Order: sequence, then C-alpha cells, then structure tokens
Amino acid sequence: MKYDWTTAEAFGRGSASLLASSALFVAFSYLCVTALPVAHSTGMAIGIMAGFPLWVGAGCYAVLARTSVRAWVVLAGATLLLSAWAFLSIHFL
Repeated sequence: MKYDWTTAEAFGRGSASLLASSALFVAFSYLCVTALPVAHSTGMAIGIMAGFPLWVGAGCYAVLARTSVRAWVVLAGATLLLSAWAFLSIHFL
C-alpha cells in the first residue's frame, strides 16, 4: 500500500489539511481585502474566488507532503507571511 500512515501521521496530515489550509485561505482573503486598491466588498469577492483554488491546493499539499510536520510548517509559514503582508498593507498603504 502506497500510503501506509501511522495514526499520528494520519491525524497530523488530516488536521493540517483542514486547519492550516483554512487558515491560509482566511489570510489570503484578508490580504485581498486590505491590500488591493478596490472597494472592500470587491476585495472580499476577489479573495474568496481566488482563494478557493489556493485552499484546495493547500489541502492537497498537506496530504501529499513528506511528513505531517513539514506540511504544518509550510502552511503555517505561508499563513504568517500573508498575514504579515496584510498587516503591513494596513499600516503603510
């Protein structure tokens, strides 16, 4: 069997797929609302429409990553990067 995961690895990847990819989606949507030079409602629509493929891709990456720790680190790092970018765009734009 190709995916012979232990219980901890399955829970780690599953939780990364559900939780970390959802946090990445929210951070991306928030970035679109704060950083794009459009109205807030338009930015939210763009963030949700463009963030859905990002969410699906992040969930797929979490399941297919080499380890569950790597999936968590990569997705949490991307979430922190987008959140910091949104924070800076609020305060400096």
